[in-house]
Amino acid sequence: MKVRVITSIFILAVAIPVVTFSEYIVYPIVLSLLSGIAVFEMLRVIGLQKRWSLSVPAYLIALAAPICSYFMTDAYRIFYLLAVFVVLFCYLIYTMAVAVFSKGTIPVSKLGVVYLSVTYVVASFTSMSTVRYMESGLYILFLIFFISWGCDACAYLVGTFIGKHKLIPEVSPKKSVEGAVGGVIGGTILSLGFGLFVDLVLGGEPNYIAIAIYAFVLSIVSQIGDLIASLIKREYGAKDYGSLMPGHGGVMDRFDSVLAVATPLLICCLVVNPFA
Repeated sequence: MKVRVITSIFILAVAIPVVTFSEYIVYPIVLSLLSGIAVFEMLRVIGLQKRWSLSVPAYLIALAAPICSYFMTDAYRIFYLLAVFVVLFCYLIYTMAVAVFSKGTIPVSKLGVVYLSVTYVVASFTSMSTVRYMESGLYILFLIFFISWGCDACAYLVGTFIGKHKLIPEVSPKKSVEGAVGGVIGGTILSLGFGLFVDLVLGGEPNYIAIAIYAFVLSIVSQIGDLIASLIKREYGAKDYGSLMPGHGGVMDRFDSVLAVATPLLICCLVVNPFA
């Protein structure tokens, strides 16, 4: 626990200034590095990190997509996101070709997990980069963390103290129904609290209804993302995705719920920006 707390303090000490001054290029650079590490962690768990024909293109896409969004103007941002998904579709065709020419040495089941993992990671980190440069992007970026990490923290606390009924023990033995409910309620309340802070202290004009709806729904999505990450680890017999952050594991262990929230929140904000 001591190591986990120390690491958490270090993560916050690095993350807060990076996010606060995220209008500068250092922010998408950090996201690109995290994206590349996350893809490496996923491929290592699957056992294909040394299959260079698959992994090298995945690393290049993971590193390039988040940072390139920094150079996009508002007029071209949607087209850039579409271009990223076109590239990911091309990677799908490429992975299938690699599987065919591997003559059966790459199981189709692993191929599917590789593509889903790369798409999930790249789309999510690209969304975190893109959302920062939208109108009121800094507030939206903080909202991602309030929903995901707020939900995580509340689920952990509620589950620790009053959790009695297991949620899905076959996937994650420690998670409880009470913790899941507490995470949704807590994530929603914390997000509304952040909206109130923006309103009263920073002089913004938050849309509380939109924040409440987004936070409630995405707190559920956040926990599903966490469970999906746990399911993949369990499927391949891994305890953690990595050891980059002592007490927390790897990038995927710490950002699994954040990644689940980033892309759907970006889509929601393109429809109704809660801070515009």
